[in-house]
Amino acid sequence: MIVQHEPFIGSTDDAHGNQGESWGAANDVTIMAFDPGSTSEPREAGHQRVIVEPTLYLNPGTIFGARDRVTVTGRVYEVEGETRIWEHPDGAEHYGNVVTIRRVEG
Repeated sequence: MIVQHEPFIGSTDDAHGNQGESWGAANDVTIMAFDPGSTSEPREAGHQRVIVEPTLYLNPGTIFGARDRVTVTGRVYEVEGETRIWEHPDGAEHYGNVVTIRRVEG
């Protein structure tokens, strides 16, 4: 499966001096697997949000940074936290890397 990865560059000012965020150009990245993960609907007065938190299983050596963006099947997610190394419990083998991504709708 191929996803599009956009590295987070940082805060920038637009032509009007308003501060915003910026991401680099999207690059195709081949991943090992996509786990659709969980969804939740926080019960807060005046809000109707859905939070989606899938997991990506990455090839060894693939690292996504916190706040990077990832597009999977046409939906844009933000990387949540750090990329984690996925190893065999006895430490003998490095299978790949794992990253949680997040999207909030509503």
